[in-house]
Amino acid sequence: MLLAMDSGLVPVKGGTIYYETQGQGPPLVLIHAGFLDRRMWDPQFIHFSKNYKVIRYDVRGFGKSSKAEDKYSDIEDLRSLLQHLKVDKAHIVGVSNGGRIAIDFTTNNPEKVDRLVLVGSGCSGYQNTPEEDKIWKEFEQQMASQEDLVKQGKLAEAAMMDVEAWASAQDPESRKKIITMALDNSHVAADNPWKFQVHPNPPGYQRLTEIRAPTFVMVGDRDVNGMQMIAEAIHKKVPGSKYKVVKGADHIVNMSRTDEFNREVLNFLQSTP
Repeated sequence: MLLAMDSGLVPVKGGTIYYETQGQGPPLVLIHAGFLDRRMWDPQFIHFSKNYKVIRYDVRGFGKSSKAEDKYSDIEDLRSLLQHLKVDKAHIVGVSNGGRIAIDFTTNNPEKVDRLVLVGSGCSGYQNTPEEDKIWKEFEQQMASQEDLVKQGKLAEAAMMDVEAWASAQDPESRKKIITMALDNSHVAADNPWKFQVHPNPPGYQRLTEIRAPTFVMVGDRDVNGMQMIAEAIHKKVPGSKYKVVKGADHIVNMSRTDEFNREVLNFLQSTP
């Protein structure tokens, strides 16, 4: 029998963070991708709560969390959330920007992280190779018209460009859910939610070799090429990390290949060190 979902708002510096929890057991935090919100974890929220106390939340500026009006830190927001929930140590799973937050949190709070799962992860302070620079320039050219759409106030059209670029391998049902989330959060295209973000110094990329928590790096083979290269680089730097390329998955692996994602993540969390 599942426990009833709990939800609430946590006061953080200059705002509030909305969260939901489900289940009991070892704490497991799910951090969403940059243009979506906590609802991207619907395929995992109930399923994982059979064995874990699952915590999902809206990153500052997304979903039901408040917009930043002054300097803030995503990792401080996460620390405040865990403190509010009286969680001393947790498994952390992050996709894209959520992976960037997970890395920064882990390198700055190693005692609070049990296991780490990074999916199509970003990484603060990441240094592109010349080859990656070329790949990202091509991607920027592909997305160039998005800026014009934003200037024209066509935020829905701009959000749809993100869906096409980052969620190309979804089935019709999950694609519909992603579009709904992208449109609900389309304001971020015109009002950069990270403009007040204070990144840790040194950044996460320079500290990957310090990570001691067992780490699983995952990326879809249909993700943006630049993200696949970042995933491989992270894997090479994190000592003893596990690495998997998920066939047929785009940037949002947990929604494009749900069954495989669930199986791989649960096997990793339950494996012996």
